[in-house]
Amino acid sequence: MRVKAIMMPFRQLACISVDDTVAEALRIIDEQGLLSLPVVNEAQEFIGVLSKQYLFERYFREFTGTREEFNAEKVQGFMKTKIDTIGENTRIEEAAALFITSKARFIPITNDKNRLLGIVTQQAVFKEYQKIFGNKHNSMAIYTYDIRGVLGKICEIVAKEGGDICNMMVIPTNVMDLAEIFLRVEAKDFDRVVRALEKRGYDVRDVKHNQQ
Repeated sequence: MRVKAIMMPFRQLACISVDDTVAEALRIIDEQGLLSLPVVNEAQEFIGVLSKQYLFERYFREFTGTREEFNAEKVQGFMKTKIDTIGENTRIEEAAALFITSKARFIPITNDKNRLLGIVTQQAVFKEYQKIFGNKHNSMAIYTYDIRGVLGKICEIVAKEGGDICNMMVIPTNVMDLAEIFLRVEAKDFDRVVRALEKRGYDVRDVKHNQQ
């Protein structure tokens, strides 16, 4: 899946302008219930990110003027401009990896002309992974050392026992080439599917039943 499927488009964003004052920027951030927002110019080009936390840190640690003077400052002097951006066709797993390696609360999505198309948030990415690993479905994990040919055999057994695989993910465990195959399965008799796999010699663990 690409991030364009889960991004918040520009038309739904209340962005901060480079010409806004600190007071105006804080009002917009508070109205959106967020901690930071992208900064754009009149051409909708992405300029940077303004963080409420960073503003407060600058005020209490460095600013020597009054609160009124600080509020009248332009956001250009406080925004961060070295921000990683991605394109709308970036895969969700790439966005997830970027969230892990950075402290970003959202990732700006731009086109080849640096025009801001929208943002993708940690919450949006998490929700997609929750759909895969959510606890409202029958699921199991199968551990194996040999992936070649195993996936086809597993699918065949599940189908034969009346099951339907909704999601499948192969996850390296980094332990002696052991891999975990995560399955989410719909079946009238899920235990029958599990027993059939175990009978064929598969190491089935972490069996969870539909909790709906």
